Amino acid sequence: MKKSLQRQLSIGLGIAIICMGLLAGLAAFFLSLNEAQEYQDASLQQIAALVPPQVWQNAYRYDQRHVDIDPDARIVVEPLCLSNCGKLDTPLQLPPQLSQGFHTVAVKDQDWRVFVRRLGPDKALAVAQSTDLRSDAAFASARWTLLPLLILIPLLVIFARIIVRRSLRPIHALAEAVDQQNADRPTPLSVEQVPEEIVPFIQSLNRLLERIRQLLAKERRFIADAAHELRTPLTALSLQVQNLQRADSLEESRKRLLPLQDGLERTRHLLDQLLGFARQQSVVSTIEPVDLTAVARQVVEDLYPLAELKKIDFGMDAEQALRVQGSFAAFYSLLRNAVDNALRYSPDHSEVTVRVRSEGNDVLLEVLDSGPGIPPEASERVFDPFYRLPGSAGDGSGLGLSIVRSIAEQMGGEIILQARTDHAGLHFIYRQKAG
Repeated sequence: MKKSLQRQLSIGLGIAIICMGLLAGLAAFFLSLNEAQEYQDASLQQIAALVPPQVWQNAYRYDQRHVDIDPDARIVVEPLCLSNCGKLDTPLQLPPQLSQGFHTVAVKDQDWRVFVRRLGPDKALAVAQSTDLRSDAAFASARWTLLPLLILIPLLVIFARIIVRRSLRPIHALAEAVDQQNADRPTPLSVEQVPEEIVPFIQSLNRLLERIRQLLAKERRFIADAAHELRTPLTALSLQVQNLQRADSLEESRKRLLPLQDGLERTRHLLDQLLGFARQQSVVSTIEPVDLTAVARQVVEDLYPLAELKKIDFGMDAEQALRVQGSFAAFYSLLRNAVDNALRYSPDHSEVTVRVRSEGNDVLLEVLDSGPGIPPEASERVFDPFYRLPGSAGDGSGLGLSIVRSIAEQMGGEIILQARTDHAGLHFIYRQKAG
């Protein structure tokens, strides 16, 4: 199931905003509640400080008039009964033993918050307020702190969704730019208007597009070269068929048939190499342990008839069971093309040797021939499809080393071409880690 990044970010940010808003609201509510209660305590303490001590004892004497009763806040100010309690009719009748400071006292099934101010052992004044009224007032004050958050949280969720959508807009623009790419000639994507975090991804994508462009260019060049290479032998075959039709005798027909047979054989060989090259580039071989000695033995057996036609001393020098990781079919194609090139370009009555040996942790697959060799300046060009050295003899198609390079890259090996040190010829080396 595909997941929307925009939806995930919007939901995640929305949940985070709501949770943080609720936590902030609860923290603000309880802090405001606590502050309101501290303010109420400070009010009680301030009232007690403002009542002059000379009126404490006369507050409820004879006429029973209160010193102060706030009907809204229900704040009661009364002296504590320390002596002559029978003549005082105070509304709360607080215990006289209350010490200096704050107390919570239950009077007539109701809790009161009381602040006691004492001036000596016989003079004390109590300022009291009902805890229920205190709580109602504190809660009413604290509730107002929640109102801005209740309005702000939905707005933040909406703004977060808008910001996420606008932040991801460059990705949609990139998708449109990719859709508008020319499939035959892809161009790099611009990184000017994209977020910094996406730039590495765009750069990787541009490198991929560049590799695709190079691959397409190589394929177009290969198709053009293949068409050119096929057109030449097919034209020659057509002319040879016309010459065969104009033959006046059976003997002359037989003479003209031989070049036609050679042309057909060269065309078949070219087609085999074309198919092998295309197949090698498109098929990923199964990786398994392969004995290169067995591969070399099979190639020597298969190509021995070609060596016999040219009277070439064709042999093999190999150690036993040298294994690498790869594909038997791939290594067979690699070595067959290398040996086929060596036999075709070596002169008659010369020498071609296939050698398999180890060197440290590497296994080397070598072909030594007696051909003209390869100039150092052309050591890389010879791997291009259909490239042939100027003035080279033989009837090769120029695909052999291209196939060899493609297989070597797939198998993780290395191709080395160098001149022989003992006499004229080419020393072909394929090197790979043993495994």
